[in-house]
Amino acid sequence: MWFWSNLGTLANSDLLSIYVLMHAQSSRYHPEISETQNCSRPPKGENMDLKGNDILLTSFPDGTTVTFACNTGYESAGGSPRITCTAGSWSSLGLKCQRKNCGPVREVENGQIEYRPGSEFGDKAVLICNPGLVIQCYQGWMGRLPVCEVTQCESPPVVEYGSFSPNREVYDYKDTIVYTCKSGYTSNGSRQLHCSDEGTFKPEPPKCIKVECEDPEISFGQLSSGARPPYGYSSTVTLQCNAGYTMIGSATVTCGLNSQWWPGLPQCIRNSNITFFFLFQGTTVALRRKLKMDRLNICLDN
Repeated sequence: MWFWSNLGTLANSDLLSIYVLMHAQSSRYHPEISETQNCSRPPKGENMDLKGNDILLTSFPDGTTVTFACNTGYESAGGSPRITCTAGSWSSLGLKCQRKNCGPVREVENGQIEYRPGSEFGDKAVLICNPGLVIQCYQGWMGRLPVCEVTQCESPPVVEYGSFSPNREVYDYKDTIVYTCKSGYTSNGSRQLHCSDEGTFKPEPPKCIKVECEDPEISFGQLSSGARPPYGYSSTVTLQCNAGYTMIGSATVTCGLNSQWWPGLPQCIRNSNITFFFLFQGTTVALRRKLKMDRLNICLDN
């Protein structure tokens, strides 16, 4: 009391000195009065970040309040998104972020949806149809949902010297076409193709080839019956030997795809040059045919 009652007797300079001394003494016991502390960038929780322009800052003044927001594809699972800087420290963050659930895709015709592994952000929804399509979940299912449509094939391959039917611009899955070769040509391969689930015709188309066997002429023999020239694929003739000759080989032959007679033209051998003898021993018969230039041994097992 004496201090305040005697202030009037002090000079102005003395009053200023007393004020400074009192302020200094007060600051020793209350440091916050003389200096405040900023906060560094606050630590963020999982799948979240600072909201607005605060994301660009690295230092925050005392008393600053910032707000966090969940990242794209995530949503709040509860808790306060705000924290405050106090004396250089941030308050606790309560916000929790969880993956957003995209929910079910609408029902589709001619197919079904399979979720891999679920319907949350980042998962996939696979449309099972013919063929299967995939859409990506990103803040909801992205893009227009594909539709299960019938697979189609474009025009079949062109075959030289051949044509196909039916002839259409577009063919649906499992549609069938048949190739036909021009007159004088034969198909080598499958004549029937189908539109596959890959959008192409299978199997490979045939080739139309020219098949023509030479006249089936043999020495000491002649044509007996069968087709007449020209000899195309599958033409069949029967041959016979002249009198006094015996035929070695098949009398009936057919023109094959390689333009050769099958199983090969026979031979006509003069009878005086053929000797038969039979040797019976157990169940085996040995037959020897002696030809002009060669000897042939044949064993027949019963």
